[in-house]
This record gives sequence, structure tokens and C-alpha cells, in this order.
Amino acid sequence: MSKFQPSSSRYSAMAIALHWALAVLLLFQLSLGWRLEAFAPGLGQFAAFQLHKSIGILILLLSLARLAIRLMVRRPPPFAGPRPQMWLASAVHVLLYVVMIAGPITGWILVSTARIQLPTLLFGVIPWPHLPLGRAWHAPAESLHAIIGWLLAGLVILHVAGALYHHARREDLVGRMLPRALAGRGAVSAALLVALLGISGAFVAARLWSFPEAPAAAPAEPAQAAIPGNESALANAAEAMNAAAPANEAAPANQAVAVAEAPVPDASPDASKAATPWRVEAGGKLGFRADYSGSPIEGGFKRWEADIRFGPDDLAGSRISVTVDLASVDSADSQRDAMLTGDGFFDVATHPRARFRSTSVVHRGGNRYRAPGTLSLHGQSRPVTLDFTLDIDGDTAQAEGSATLNRTAFGVGTGEWAATDGIADPVSVTFKFSARRGD
Repeated sequence: MSKFQPSSSRYSAMAIALHWALAVLLLFQLSLGWRLEAFAPGLGQFAAFQLHKSIGILILLLSLARLAIRLMVRRPPPFAGPRPQMWLASAVHVLLYVVMIAGPITGWILVSTARIQLPTLLFGVIPWPHLPLGRAWHAPAESLHAIIGWLLAGLVILHVAGALYHHARREDLVGRMLPRALAGRGAVSAALLVALLGISGAFVAARLWSFPEAPAAAPAEPAQAAIPGNESALANAAEAMNAAAPANEAAPANQAVAVAEAPVPDASPDASKAATPWRVEAGGKLGFRADYSGSPIEGGFKRWEADIRFGPDDLAGSRISVTVDLASVDSADSQRDAMLTGDGFFDVATHPRARFRSTSVVHRGGNRYRAPGTLSLHGQSRPVTLDFTLDIDGDTAQAEGSATLNRTAFGVGTGEWAATDGIADPVSVTFKFSARRGD
């Protein structure tokens, strides 16, 4: 073997930084992609797919930067060796660039040509556009994306094996891709070990990464083919829930929808028993729940108001009115929320609010009441009935109840989202709050 000699030339600091950053991201992405195939529908699946997409675009941008540096900045000459060996090394490097660029692009095509157009926000913050391509691109991109995943795995193995081969021969191949301070063989060996542990750790981290409802969730693309369908489904689920208009987690500090509404039979109460105003206190909740492929999806609204007038002995004079700011929907995922507020679901630009107004209040015995009324949502008005319990203690009341409505009756979920085989039509709405008697 030749004596270990640090190479007289090395890669630039930027090339070195990009090389190791991409190594970690690629191993994490590869592991996460394979894991996505085991996810079942749910919030976790949605979150995992969104992360997969975000990392994919990051890899694309960093790979283009790395390629630009390779083409414009002088780099060390290749190690001399047998022609077949040099040819193989060159082929591996070229294919790695192809995979690093083509992988994210095929995934981008998958998302852009999916049946359901789910908005993409990189890491939940930066909007990323869809490519202007037709559905005919979807199937080829899906096949290529899956192939690229396996090709990447093989290339990584060959690349690492080549680095170890040269290091064992005491050739400073690895040292050229390390900071200049690591010039001695001992330092290079230690750095190589740390690097291998690091990229292996990235692979393991993707397997252990925690997502909501973890074993069954996800918006991405393992072998990224799954991306479109899975994301769509999740988005559908989320949307259906929101479509349920007033259902799910409530908005703290907001007033609960069906405030203290507890009427009694129709009778003419005296003035002392007449219905009085009630003010919903902070901390109330207004939520919704929908079913997506057998898995529940929940959410809520952060901003809503309730105008309540109620008297147990004056049900005829009791009324409930609730207004919900649909833009305040909160499903624990910013990308899904952006989709729900879009024109495919709530279309808040045209219909920013949902309103419920009771037409009567009926006592059902004990502390149970029912309030039939009309819900106006997405430009449609349909009858909806609230069932609730009400406990009054002096000037304080505790109310809790629910309602069920069909999202399709309000046109929530258009186009492909209108199908009920993924997101069930019925959506349950729940509320719970405290109210105080007052003007």
C-alpha cells in the first residue's frame, strides 16, 4: 500500500458543507420514504407526507447548488486507477446527481398531477407551486420515483464502499471532502467514523420520527408514488371535518356556539321568568370530527361568537345564534388548514363565515334540550338540530352538546373531494362552554 499522503488539493468549503448536508438529508429521506408505505390514513400520515415533500424540495435546491459549484469551482483531480474502476466511480457520481435532482422533480410532478390538488407549504411556512402538467404525467412519474428510491440506495452503498476502499489503501480520498484541519490519517479515520455514524443516524431518525397518530398517518411520497393519493385522502378528511362547519375543537376565549339554550314548553311566562341574555366565557370549545377511511379526524375553530337569550321557563322567548369565522379553522396542520379555507372547501374568500340560528328550543326532560335551527355554510342554508345538556347554577350555566350534518349538503368538498368513499358525508359538531347571565 502507498504511504498515506494528504492530497495537495481539496474540495471547497461550500462543496464540503453541501456534500455532508446532502448525505444526511438523502439518508433521512430514503428511510422516511420507505416508512411512508406503512402509514395508514390519519393526521400522522398527512404530517409525514408534508415533511417528505419539504425535504425533497430542499434536496433539489441543495443539489442544484452543489452541481453549480462542481461546474464552476475547481475541484481535485480523480484518483488514477484501472480504467473500469475509474469508469465506475465516474458513473456513480453522475448517477448520484441524476437521482438527487430527478427524485425530487418526479415527486413534485406526483403532487402536481394528483387527483386532489393539495397545497404544499415547505416546512409549513413557504408556499410551493404545482407544476402546470396534466394527469398523463402522473403514472410515469410514479414509476420513476419508485425506481429512483431503490437506485439511490444502491448508489449510496457503492459510494460509501468506494470511500472505504480508498481509505483502506491509505489514499486520501475521504480527506479531500473534510475540513483542512483534519489532515492526518488518524483524524481522517475518526472523522470518517463520525460521518458514517451520522448518516446512519439520519436513516434511523426517519424510522423513529414521531408524527401525530403515528402508526397511521401522512401528506408525501415514499417511493413517493403514494403521495398524491394519501395526501388527498387526508386533506379530504380534514376538509370534511371542517365542512362540518361548527364542529371540533373550539376556540378558546371564543364563545361557544350553542350557548345556554334551555327552553321549556310553550307557555307565557311572567316577566320575572322571561328569557335573559347569556354571555359565553373564555375557554369554550367548538369542534368537529369526520371519518376518513375508518380513521377519525378532528379539528376546531379559534374564533366564533354566540348571541344567546335563554330562560328555562320561557323557551318560546329563547334563541341561539352562533357565528363562526371559518378562516380560524385549526386542524393542527397549517397546510391542511390552508386547503380547508380554499375554494375546494370553505372558500372563505367568498363565504368567510358560517351561521347557525335556532328556530325554537325544546325541553327534553331533566337537563336535556334540543334546538332545531338553520345553518348557513358555503352559500347554502340547511336545517340542523343541536342537542345539548344545560346546568344552571344561579347566574352561571354549563352547556355541552353536539349536532350532525352532511358536508355534501352544503357543497363542502367539490370535484374529487365530493366523493364520500374517502371522507364520510356525516360530520359531527361538538361544543362545550360556560356562560354567565348578563346584558
